[in-house]
Amino acid sequence: MTWASVVCYIVDSASGGRYEKMMTEFLNPKGGEPKGLMKSLSEAVLNKKENYIHFASLLYSAIGDFGYWALIFYLRSNDIGGLMLPLMVHSFWMGHFFIMGVNDLHYVAHTQISNNQKNHMFKYEILNNICMYIIEPMHGFLPLFWLDHHVKIHHKESNGPDDIQGVTFFERNFYNYICFVADIPLQWYVRGPLHHIRNGDKATAFHMVIAWCASLSVGISLTMWDVTTGVLLFWIPHLTRSLVFNSSNEYVQHALVDGRDGRPHDPANNSFLLLKAVPRFNYPRGIRSLPDNFEERWHAVHHAFPHKGMVGQAELAPKVKCNLVFDTDYISFKQAVMLRDTKKLAQWWCPGYDFGNDKYKVSQYAEADKKLDMKGREKLLESFFYPAYDLDDMGEWIYAPSFPFNMMELGPMQKHV
Repeated sequence: MTWASVVCYIVDSASGGRYEKMMTEFLNPKGGEPKGLMKSLSEAVLNKKENYIHFASLLYSAIGDFGYWALIFYLRSNDIGGLMLPLMVHSFWMGHFFIMGVNDLHYVAHTQISNNQKNHMFKYEILNNICMYIIEPMHGFLPLFWLDHHVKIHHKESNGPDDIQGVTFFERNFYNYICFVADIPLQWYVRGPLHHIRNGDKATAFHMVIAWCASLSVGISLTMWDVTTGVLLFWIPHLTRSLVFNSSNEYVQHALVDGRDGRPHDPANNSFLLLKAVPRFNYPRGIRSLPDNFEERWHAVHHAFPHKGMVGQAELAPKVKCNLVFDTDYISFKQAVMLRDTKKLAQWWCPGYDFGNDKYKVSQYAEADKKLDMKGREKLLESFFYPAYDLDDMGEWIYAPSFPFNMMELGPMQKHV
């Protein structure tokens, strides 16, 4: 049990359970429709009422972020609590607020890509900008990370050779994962802007450089003023986001690629659908009511319908025709992929899963995959960790890949069937 869980348990117990009930109504109201003040407030600021859960999560995260910064500044400037009290405050924030709002910031960026303001998350651009320029760096990202890195590069390039966040063109193994983690700072600070320059979008590249210069300036200034403040407010969140959160999720979300039909760029072949939500009992009370899919378990749906918000993706899952369906939750799936545990993956795999419609055809290989025994499934899933682009697709790149891929083990290529 984390420190945040202990604090929230005490608060909820002292309130006779009213705290968690109140937070459930706030973060994930029944039917998705808020009541009273939150209903009026959401109608005033949101373009679409279906985005209420994003608004509630972002509002709660913002309150926690600004409160955390203010409290750390107050404690350190007045030398209250020595090192222990700021660490306790930091531990609570990391266990409670740091895990909130991440996917919501992600969807703000996906709506922001539209030229039509009515498609943006908020009616007022100042609120969209607060999310991207202030809340994102307070949560450890670079400003505009989700828009300029994730949406404009990863979703545009769709795991192709020009996707600097892509993992499908080298073998997914532990050594390559370490190389991938080491490359994340280069992705964020160097390769992202260079990608946009090569594609003729110098404005976005310049924007990215200015944003990360400003962000780093804040971190350095905080550290020069007080090392503890800089470490707690900037460096720990930033390094955790980049080297732990971002690297592991980028790697896992496209680690399994079914390249048998020669279309590894198709979300149905390089993303997954998970039939179980992450168990909420390990989360602190008050945020155990986070809505279904806050962990992005319908990832193939997200790539096929990137503008669709967090809620309602389950209904779109059959339209993706994804054969990489697993009867597990994201945390368990992530652990198995990181460990390359094909035995567990084979046990969870549901090839040809029809979502209750026996007339639904997933892929040309689904029926044959269903007939495989466990050993056969393990062997097939093992091959899905191999690169899924053949020599013709990759051209000279495969013989002389750019840095950091020239440091990696490319591994055997998958074969088209």
